[in-house]
Amino acid sequence: MIEIIITAIAIFAISLIFSMFGKGGGELYLPVMLTILNIAFYTAAGISLFLIFLQSISMIFVYSTKHKLIDWKLALILALTVGFSSFLGGFASAGISAVYLKLIFAIFLLISASLLFLNKNMKVNVGNFGVWHRKFSGGEYDINLLYVMLPVSLAGFLAGMVGISGGGLIVPIAVLLGGMPIRIAMGTNTFLVLASSSMGFLGHVAGGRIEWNLCVVFGISIIFGSQIGSHLHAKVNEKFLRTGLAFILVIAALWMILRIYMI
Repeated sequence: MIEIIITAIAIFAISLIFSMFGKGGGELYLPVMLTILNIAFYTAAGISLFLIFLQSISMIFVYSTKHKLIDWKLALILALTVGFSSFLGGFASAGISAVYLKLIFAIFLLISASLLFLNKNMKVNVGNFGVWHRKFSGGEYDINLLYVMLPVSLAGFLAGMVGISGGGLIVPIAVLLGGMPIRIAMGTNTFLVLASSSMGFLGHVAGGRIEWNLCVVFGISIIFGSQIGSHLHAKVNEKFLRTGLAFILVIAALWMILRIYMI
């Protein structure tokens, strides 16, 4: 019982922090449960996907209604791109060593983190081919889809191979290459998290590997943590959002490298 309480507290803290950045926290839920609880990997993976799914619903409610930061048209386009490429990545992963997959993904995360630390953005030239001027309730901006679609597809492909949502790469790609405002990128990513986690969770449900009791307990922690974190987003300045996201990417990359040496 004490292990479940400790895990619930840890999940609450993770969801609060990650929700501030429009992320699902999948990089940490799984290792936390495997470290504290005596459960099988596939059981923990199913619970983790449920928690990410629940957290994304909670985040979408705040980011779309309170902050008005979800660009729905772009979100749908990216969701289709990420979903298809993630499926291909998952299908192709069986023939590739897990060591190489984890190492490649960790390298991409570290590159994204370094660029966020350096505050380097690709300049968007309005009127150029591939540049889409967006107007929606949260404001307006320009994004270079020509520079975004292929890297996002690659990120989804790699995420599908490794088995996570891929938001840790998609947000930096949209910001650094597409010129998308970081707050809108984080808000829009909440829908992408929902799209990817829901499909993965349904796969686990079909396989009968869901521990519903733990889902309910940890789900309560997720809802409270994500609601608090999502509401705090608007109070955090953009510089901290960049450095905070970069720090999370570094932690995720180091964890990915650590998993290379774990059985």
